[in-house]
Parts: sequence; structure tokens; C-alpha cells
Amino acid sequence: MSSSSLRTRITWLIILVQVAVLIPLGIFSFQSELHEMNHLLDGRLAEAGRTLGTLIAYGQGGYAGQDPSRALQLATEAQRGSVVISVHARNFEPEVGFQAYDPHGTLIAATANLADLPPPAPGERGFSNMEHGGARWRLFTLTNRFNLTIRIGERADNRSDITDGLILEHGLPLVIGLPLLAFLAGVAVRRGLRPVDTLTRILARREPGSRKLIAVDGSPDEIKPLIVTLNQQLERLEDAIEREQRFAGDVAHELRTPLAATMIHMEGALLTDDPVEIQYTVRNARRSLARLARRIEQILAIARLEAGAASQHRVPLDLVTIATEVIEELAPGMAEKEIELSLNHDEPQLYVSGHEVALTAMFRNLIENALRHTQDRSHVDIALTREAGRALITVCDDGPGIPAERREAAFQRFHRGSDSKQTGFGLGLSIVQRAVELHDGWITLLEAPSGHGLLVHISIDAP
Repeated sequence: MSSSSLRTRITWLIILVQVAVLIPLGIFSFQSELHEMNHLLDGRLAEAGRTLGTLIAYGQGGYAGQDPSRALQLATEAQRGSVVISVHARNFEPEVGFQAYDPHGTLIAATANLADLPPPAPGERGFSNMEHGGARWRLFTLTNRFNLTIRIGERADNRSDITDGLILEHGLPLVIGLPLLAFLAGVAVRRGLRPVDTLTRILARREPGSRKLIAVDGSPDEIKPLIVTLNQQLERLEDAIEREQRFAGDVAHELRTPLAATMIHMEGALLTDDPVEIQYTVRNARRSLARLARRIEQILAIARLEAGAASQHRVPLDLVTIATEVIEELAPGMAEKEIELSLNHDEPQLYVSGHEVALTAMFRNLIENALRHTQDRSHVDIALTREAGRALITVCDDGPGIPAERREAAFQRFHRGSDSKQTGFGLGLSIVQRAVELHDGWITLLEAPSGHGLLVHISIDAP
């Protein structure tokens, strides 16, 4: 599995969590049991020493009436004659021994394994460790109320055997269990991620252009939001593809006519020798090229709005300045038709946060549409105001207007009214609407207050 695989990452995370939890718990449990074991064995060693001292003091005849050398001999013989219990060829009898001294420091009893151990130093009491006979001993020394000094010991390798057993008891489950847990975790993760594999197969079999939604029922709760979002994204993608395909077809259709007209006029100019006819055909070809240039300019404006401006950062822009620059750019066309245009604004500057390309295209198409649809010596009024944190833009002309039932369709690309006598291409209002949407605004088409003409009302957020 790849290191970037989600399955691998989850599996390793589970393994690391298990290691991070189980190993410290095992170490803590081992140390705790080892500590308790040492306390227990030390307690038993001390208890055995006190019991041994009492037995010697109250034995038959008492220790004072016995010959010390005889007591040592009897203890040695008893040690040699002790019964050793073996189970499965292993000696389970603990390696222990003792020494007993009278109040004068004379050894009165001892086991063979500790009989030659030097007597304790004066004042030596409690637990100690000592090397003797090639082995390490854990010793406990006490003086009881009979003034008997008892030293009892246990070989440390007995405790080592118990420690080794604890290590095996705590370590073996980890050594065997962790790989098994890792394998089971991998199986569980693979099974848990099966819905993701199923979703992958569904997407791989999906036909291009299919609008069939991916079923959400039966999916895990964690996968349902992903499927819902994926369905929405696929639907938007299919809509975008259809729009682009339709747009490409419409563009090809719209450009075909002016190109064909230009070619016809140019061929007509080549086929005649009449200067007047040549001038007439060339003038018509020039008009066709101008119309073609404007059509291409509008198509490119839509492409820029769709692809570029929306992805750029917004900057503060003055609507008054942009509108003024556009009016100056279109001044020759207004002078040709003797149209009077007024720009009214209640503030010297009206700033919004936006895209200059989009706002410039919006004003240009609004004014061009107004100029195109009004007669000579008409009026076009533009007003810029601020109201409740929004910039309001109104453009009013006295042209034929748009009937109420066709105003919604007027925003569609390449839409022209069936009774339109103008030379527009149905792109202007589509560009305006897209620019307004990029600035979180809205646009409304209304009837002009005079009763004829069109009033375009736009609202853009202007904090």
C-alpha cells in the first residue's frame, strides 16, 4: 500500500495508538508487580526470621542448655537431610538459609549454605545484599526479645526466576499480540473503507454526461455528506459543460453571418469596375467587419468574466470614475446620434470592492444598449447613489423598452426579441448580469417612469 493511502495511514495510526498504550501499560504493570513481589518476599523473609528466633528460644531444652557445636552439627545434618521436591525435573524448593547467634555472639544454629558466613557487624539490622558462595543473597538481620540475633537469607536468583517469569508473562502477549492486532486492524480498516472503494467503482463506471445521481441510501454517515457534495459538484460540472458547448455552438453560429456578409461584399467589390459600386461594397464590408469586431469583443468580455475576473482579488474602485471613463470612450457614438447623456451622483466618489474589468464591461454594455435602442436626439440618464451600504446604479432610456413577459429571457446569451429591429447580438445584458453577480448584486429590468423606454436598476454591495 502507498504511504499516501488513507487505508495505510489509518492502519498505522491504530498500530501506533496500540503501541503507545499497550507498551507503557505493560511496563507499568511489570514494574508494579515486581515492586509488590519484592515487598512480599522481603516481608516473608522478615516473618520467617522472627518465627525462627521464637522457635529456637522455645525449643526443647532451650538454646542455653545445648552445646553450641552440637547445635551447629544438628542443624547441618538437618539441612543435608532435607527433602527436595522436584516437579518436571525442576527444583522448586527456595534456596534459603539462616544463622542464629546467642546474646554473646556465639553461633548456635545455621544451615549448611550459610554456616561459614561471617557474623553480622555490631548494630547491623534490617535488609542487606551480599555475595556468598558464588551467589547473591538477600539477607534480613534482627535481634528478638530473647537477645537472639537471627540472620535469614534467600538467594537472589530465586527472585530473578520470578522476574524472568514476569517479563515473559508481560512481554510475550505484546510480542505475539501486537502483530496480530496490526493484522486485524488492517483487515478492519479495509472492511471499514469498503464504501469508499464502492464509490470509486461507481465513479469509474459513470458515463460522461450522465446526470444520474449517486445513491446516498445505505451509505455510512461519514460518506453521505461526501456523496451529496459530489452529486452537487457533478451536476454543476455537467451544467457548465452544457453551457460551454451551447456557448461554443452559438458563437460559431453568430460569427458565421458577419463573416459570410463580409466575404460577399469583398467579392462584389472584386467583380466590378464601377468606382461607386466598389465604394458601396467596401463600405458595407467595413460595417460587417465592425459588427464582427464588436461581436468578438463581447464574446471575449464574457470569457474574461467567466474565467478571469472572478478568481482575482477585489480592490476598491470608484464607480463615478469608471462610468465617466466609459462615457468618454463612447462619446463619438453619442455625438453621431445627437444623444444627450447625463450622469448624476450624490457623492463625488462612490467606492465599491470589485473587479475593474467586470465593472467597466458592465457600464460599457449598459450605455451601449441604451444608445443602440434609442432614437436620435434622445436622452439617456445614469444615476449613482448610495443607500443602506449598497451602491445603486440606474440607467434609463426612452427607447422601445422590453415587454414584462420577455425581461427574464433578455439576460440569456444571444437572445433578441422576435420583433427587434436592432443589430445587437443578445450579449449585452448577459455580460451586465454576470458582472453584477460577481459583485454579489442583483439587477432588475423595469419600465421607464415616462411610460416608454427601459429602466435598468442595479444594486451592488458597497460597505
